[in-house]
Amino acid sequence: MMNETKIQLLDVNTANQIAAGEVVEKPASVVKELVENALDAGADKIEVTIFAGGTEYIRVADNGSGMSEADAKMAVLRHATSKIRTAADLMQLHTLGFRGEALPSIASVSNFNLITRPETEDFATSIRIDGGEQTECLQVGGNAGTTVVVENLFFNVPARRKFLKTVATEGRYISELLTKMALSRPDVCFKLSSNDKEILHTPGDGDLVAVIRALYGKEVADELLTVDFADEKIKVSGYIGKPTVLKGTRQWQTLFVNGRMITNRMIGKAIDHAYQSQIPKSGFPFAVLNITVDTASIDVNVHPQKSEIKFSDESSVYKAVYKALTDALTRPLSAKKTESVSLLPDSELIAFQSVEETVPRQEEPKVFAPVFKHVGPIGDIFKTPETTAAAAENAVQEQVQTTRQFTGSSYRMPQETPAHTISETREAFAAVEPLTEHTREELAFTDTDNGIDVIWPIGQVDKTFIIAQSEDTLYLIDQHAAHERILYDKLVAAKEHIPAQQLLMPLYIDLDEEQIALIEKFHDEFLRLGVDACAGGEATLRVSSLPTDIRVEEAEEFIIEIGRMLKDMRYVSPSDLRQELLHMTACKAAIKAGQLLNMRQMRQLIVDLCNTEHPFTCPHGRPCMIEIDSDQLYKMFKRTGF
Repeated sequence: MMNETKIQLLDVNTANQIAAGEVVEKPASVVKELVENALDAGADKIEVTIFAGGTEYIRVADNGSGMSEADAKMAVLRHATSKIRTAADLMQLHTLGFRGEALPSIASVSNFNLITRPETEDFATSIRIDGGEQTECLQVGGNAGTTVVVENLFFNVPARRKFLKTVATEGRYISELLTKMALSRPDVCFKLSSNDKEILHTPGDGDLVAVIRALYGKEVADELLTVDFADEKIKVSGYIGKPTVLKGTRQWQTLFVNGRMITNRMIGKAIDHAYQSQIPKSGFPFAVLNITVDTASIDVNVHPQKSEIKFSDESSVYKAVYKALTDALTRPLSAKKTESVSLLPDSELIAFQSVEETVPRQEEPKVFAPVFKHVGPIGDIFKTPETTAAAAENAVQEQVQTTRQFTGSSYRMPQETPAHTISETREAFAAVEPLTEHTREELAFTDTDNGIDVIWPIGQVDKTFIIAQSEDTLYLIDQHAAHERILYDKLVAAKEHIPAQQLLMPLYIDLDEEQIALIEKFHDEFLRLGVDACAGGEATLRVSSLPTDIRVEEAEEFIIEIGRMLKDMRYVSPSDLRQELLHMTACKAAIKAGQLLNMRQMRQLIVDLCNTEHPFTCPHGRPCMIEIDSDQLYKMFKRTGF
């Protein structure tokens, strides 16, 4: 009795079933392990076939290197692998698999059949294992490469099978998995069939955009921005979507580190912060990113399914991803900064005041300004230079008189200078020469070095939307959202120097005690943002200054919204407070829907918008500029195919 022990070694089959609990959670886990093995074997064509969501049948066939009979027999043993020899090899790992647990774990909970043949051998090796017990090993005919068939998954582990989702859900998991794996290897042709129906098929030609098009459709593929960043230690490459390409979850975000598919909250945060103020809080942008780092700087052996890794320097990775995405988001939209030219004399050169003039000068690139070659009214704009000479002086005086009335960055529109009506524009067209290249320049701006077309305004729809065009693209612009983006970016660039206006008479606004207490708690932060407010009574707030762009008549509503915002925010940080207040300031100060704009105002708004870093969305993530290129126009009018 004294020699008996309570602790005993488990038999091999039981140990394999326990390991399967970590490696094989569901049918998608089986597919992941088998596809990773195929990629490690050098396959450039992988076909996956499933029935009943993979619960009844999974077949993964590849054209990789295959295995000899001796290697095949070793491969189904636990901890048998060709990918590492010692623990030190984990520090320089270049394969997806390395533990040697996948095949024996899968075989222990299914009816398993492995058929494999190297190209140099005449016959393939077939090994059959049922529930962990090997039943046969035969020489058979077979294609070069490896085919694994897994049937009746978890047939001998009913508790595990009971926790599987519906057939449709398990099938969707496999489809989502292969979608992401295909993105990691655009040089490999992936094919998935479910119940004899083809679900996905990638070209395998090495073109990542072609893979994205095959998996997500042309609409997503046409809205991509290239990511290409590298420093001494980290490289970030791939594609992200424009801020208008959003999903309600992170399903459209696929991350790879050294080609290995991973999930990582820190990288997810870097993506969120790069898109900050460009997308709604409930939206997640499209991203396919491959991060390349030194293998010695990561640990891939921290998760049973190898889906998480540990970085030795997470801060550097975060900064690299953030910089890569912000560069990609701003690169195609930035315009070259040039100096403005005007026919106005220096004494009258007040031009059309934009928000830049209300913000103190910072050490930053100069903002691009339009090149004005003529400043005539809209009727003269469409005339040739010879016909406009007599009206030039009147045009200059009109611009001076008009622009003097715009005393802030809010593009305030007095009723006495409305845009021309449709009938007036028709009369102008009927009376003058056709539009020429020279006269187009009068309302246009360009940046040929950065590939931005010449764009000029056409008119205004419903006092809300501006129509503009380049040679081959139509632009629809939401004037409020566009101006909101302009103001927000300028306020952000101002850093700690948000310009404020001291009120001649303080405002007293009724708020509840909780809101007043919160405003006083963050008094210093508000002061740096141009708002000086403190308690002025038991339920009254005294406001002494406001951001310059906020009109006095809107001050009360602005302060009430601040109080409501603070009350709604559960945890208020200075950075969140700053962002929300800048959003609110920009929104309140921006021109409104329903305001008339003349051609000069529209022109200046377009110029300022295209010189922001993110001209396609407002700070809340709504679109502010939509492009319709000539191809889309031809399709709309069904002129394709002729």
